[in-house]
Amino acid sequence: MLKFFIRVVVLAVLFCGGILACAKTPDGMEMTTKSAKARASFVDGLAKMETLHIDEGLQSWRNAAKQDPNFALAHIFLAYFAQDPTEQVRERDKALATRPLAGPEERLIVDWLANASKSKWIPAIQAMNEALVKYKQDRHLAWLAGWWLLLAQDQPGQAIPHFERAIKIDPTFADPWNEVAYCYARTGNFDQAFQHIKRYTELLPNEANPQDSFAEISRMAGRFEEALAHYRASLKIDPTFTVSQLGLGDTYALMGDQVRARAEYAIALQKATKVQAVQWSLQSAATYVREGDWSGADAAFQAAAQSANHEDFANLQAEAYRSMALYQKDPEKALDSLRRAETALHDTHKIPQLLIDQELSLVLRARTEQAIAGGNLERAAMVLQQIENLIGATPDAVVRASYNGAAGDLLVAQGKYADAIGHLEDDIRSPYSMRSLIVAYEKTGATDRAKELSARLLGFNEPLIEQAIIVPAFRKSQSEPKAITTHGHHLGQ
Repeated sequence: MLKFFIRVVVLAVLFCGGILACAKTPDGMEMTTKSAKARASFVDGLAKMETLHIDEGLQSWRNAAKQDPNFALAHIFLAYFAQDPTEQVRERDKALATRPLAGPEERLIVDWLANASKSKWIPAIQAMNEALVKYKQDRHLAWLAGWWLLLAQDQPGQAIPHFERAIKIDPTFADPWNEVAYCYARTGNFDQAFQHIKRYTELLPNEANPQDSFAEISRMAGRFEEALAHYRASLKIDPTFTVSQLGLGDTYALMGDQVRARAEYAIALQKATKVQAVQWSLQSAATYVREGDWSGADAAFQAAAQSANHEDFANLQAEAYRSMALYQKDPEKALDSLRRAETALHDTHKIPQLLIDQELSLVLRARTEQAIAGGNLERAAMVLQQIENLIGATPDAVVRASYNGAAGDLLVAQGKYADAIGHLEDDIRSPYSMRSLIVAYEKTGATDRAKELSARLLGFNEPLIEQAIIVPAFRKSQSEPKAITTHGHHLGQ
């Protein structure tokens, strides 16, 4: 499983006249606390997080924050890695309140992650860059920068140098081998992906997560039987490693066995946290879309939306409604689902603004796509302007990608293929953008690039609702003599 956690070296701490002084190894990260118990709990949490024992790791960090309420690093790690968005906000505020008591490197990390959570991108990026310049030999800081670019910003290409830097500082540091393998897989370089994930499994042979990661990258490469074998190997090492159970569901869904996929998802859901239960329910709901069972899909997504609303996970509630809009054959039903998604986001919630902004950008992109599909290009341009306005307040990579994907789709619909290419290439991981970009390449004579991207779209094996809608239809179109088109269709067709 693609992990989203950071290791920190255990630091020696010295008390001088009651004032804590942090000592650090050359490649370590500051960890300022006067409580030995808090420090031990924090380090224990890191050890658990490294191998994706999420619940145990988070609980250890909660213990650390309880043992020392002034432990800023514990608060900011909870703020960024907790799964419950309401806990993220609560811990972020505590991290900011205790920031003056932290060391200089820790203060930069708090500034970076807290500002990013609030969608304050200029100070967030400034703090990150300052930390990277000042602490060049901190392997964990390099890893965190790579992680942030990969998962929070969905920029695997930019993340690779940071992970490779962490590996260069310490080749035995296991986490970067795992993360950079995902970066290479997401950029289509599976040779490097398998090379790095193999090294990761060698470094941690008795842990479940390396087998899980090997399975996920195998699945992304279309090696489904190998993926199933590695997921089962992970569960054999640790039967409680629930994300591998989820992975079995994902793999069967992509193989086309939706009944088996739902059965595997159901087992995973029995052991899921509240946030996981909603997220994984969305993946299970997509199996009905792959089957063409629209009423089943509606019921499943509606149930997920209700669960998200009950837990005040507004971004996931909106995602459920947005997902419903994508496959609707009736444009009015699609529009109604998108309205419900926006309403959920505009209500008052105690979750990070970043999550609201990101999901809103995706909802607006779906609105743009719907308008294009209905031939209302003027309406599409108006919605596109709303996404552009959102970028002014939130220059987040996900928001920018939503804008570029929508802009590219609109330009293709207008026959401005050359102009569309630059926008679509900035949203290259979206199946919608990939489909439009193939057309733009073909229309501008870039046939080799069109063939290369067609191969990538045909082999796009990630358990997303967009994959369920676009990829099977694209595969079918490629087996028929008729050339593909990207518009003049219902939103999800």
